[in-house]
Amino acid sequence: MKKSQSGSGRQSLAPDTITKANQPEGNSSHHPNPGKHHYAISVDDDNREYYVHIPKGYNGSTDLPVVFMLHGSGGEGLKFYNISGWVKEGDSENIITVFPSSWKYDCVLDDGVKKHNAEKWNSYDLVVCDDNKKRNDVKFLSSVIDDLKSKFAVNEKRIYMAGFSNGGEMAARCAIELSDKLAAVVACAGTLPHDASLTPLRKLPVWLQIGNADEKLIANIGAVSPLPMDIPLLLSQYPAVQSVINTYINSFELQPGYTISGNPRKFTIATYPGISGGAENVFRFVMIKDLEHQYANGKNHPLVAADVHWDWMKDFMLP
Repeated sequence: MKKSQSGSGRQSLAPDTITKANQPEGNSSHHPNPGKHHYAISVDDDNREYYVHIPKGYNGSTDLPVVFMLHGSGGEGLKFYNISGWVKEGDSENIITVFPSSWKYDCVLDDGVKKHNAEKWNSYDLVVCDDNKKRNDVKFLSSVIDDLKSKFAVNEKRIYMAGFSNGGEMAARCAIELSDKLAAVVACAGTLPHDASLTPLRKLPVWLQIGNADEKLIANIGAVSPLPMDIPLLLSQYPAVQSVINTYINSFELQPGYTISGNPRKFTIATYPGISGGAENVFRFVMIKDLEHQYANGKNHPLVAADVHWDWMKDFMLP
């Protein structure tokens, strides 16, 4: 279902048209002040926190869409509340935006190196030191969804998730394990494991984004900076990238063939349709030119990722 852009000057990787979605009345008593709110919930006897931004257009009687933004390693919800661009996006598009904090572990292994006091999401590749227990972040994020529905007027069919780096890995995990609650997922600079075959609860729309100047990705695949903006060339030169794409193909039952769109001077998109033929069974692999290991916010890169990610995600709803 297509929605409209509101206002001028917004960035988009695709044209947009308007169709009004049904927004059921309800939760009319939930009318907090607009702006930042901080909450804590108990999950498996741990005190976990998240931040919420209530847009200026919230009235408590119209159920609004929700976007989660997951920070990267060493971050926290408040940091991405301040720098990701999703607060501004929430105000302009009338979205409730949510910024959870990951767990801070005493010790994790990062590429075999011990790191202490490390904020990490429990993505599929998290490795903790022997005396640390992995936290169930899928349960935490699911609990935040339930908590939000008890506090605010939330459109349960329009809950979305974006993540960056380790948060992108966690968002990708949620595309598998929370796909019954999420309408669409965007993962940036973080992905599913290589050459795996996972079983999502639902074959939802997923987007994987990388920057061709991402120094961490370049080092991980043994590439020479920058990566080519030609996706067929990238996949043929760097099998590690293809092995990640294979996980999406296997897990979401996608066709192996793709169509290319975009402008290589700015971005390139490979779109993989699902074998089912359903409009929501789709995967986008997106390369952004000159983007380093950052969540683009218009200051660290000309792209305002929140703009383009919302322009894509808002097309989709849970059935």
